[in-house]
Amino acid sequence: VHLYGYGSYGSCCEADFSSTRLPLLDRGMIYVIAHIRGGGEMGRQWYEEPNGGKYLCKKNTFSDFVDVARFLIEDRQWTSPDMMSCEGRSAGGLLIGAAINEAPELFRVAILGVPFVDVACTMTDSTIPLTSGEWVEWGNPNEEKYHDYMMGYSPMNNVKTGKTYPACWLTGGLHDPRVAYWEPAKFTAALRHANPENEHPICMKLDLSAGHFSASDRYKYYRELAYDFSFLLDQLKLA
Repeated sequence: VHLYGYGSYGSCCEADFSSTRLPLLDRGMIYVIAHIRGGGEMGRQWYEEPNGGKYLCKKNTFSDFVDVARFLIEDRQWTSPDMMSCEGRSAGGLLIGAAINEAPELFRVAILGVPFVDVACTMTDSTIPLTSGEWVEWGNPNEEKYHDYMMGYSPMNNVKTGKTYPACWLTGGLHDPRVAYWEPAKFTAALRHANPENEHPICMKLDLSAGHFSASDRYKYYRELAYDFSFLLDQLKLA
């Protein structure tokens, strides 16, 4: 099973068809889209406080994703942890980072595309062009209550030691104005440093010519996607 999620800004991830998923489906994988809190699939209350997935209830987003993974493994029995992969981009990369920190044992492979993983540090620095505008989503960590809450879920600040993390594929763009390239770089280093005996690879691919949305050229986009899926299928022994 390949579990995809986003869960931020009230954005809806519809269950639509995409031909780019065929390489997974052709190998017998099930593609699951998690409609977790922080998104807008179940209405505005799915996003807003007090029971949604923003500000001081953002952790609901991550616990929902982990619960979906457990449901697929334990209740539906569609897969097992050694055949479960997960993926998210940007704020969805934050989701994946938080999920593998919370329950690393549930996943065999994780893809984190341009992941927003250094939340407290980035949101504290208002000199970064888009930071202050993001306070309406995450809160302003220059206020103590938001800072303390962010520190409780920011992936960079919650990497566990003594745990077996899934194989991770992180990507970044040198010219990304939304999630700076040093965020996936720092998280890659943190994952490696915390568990040097981890048998699963922690890899990062930095595109020196791309921004936040990777390649605008269709064929280059397919090539970039091929890197992601090659890593995923190799780790699941489905290549």
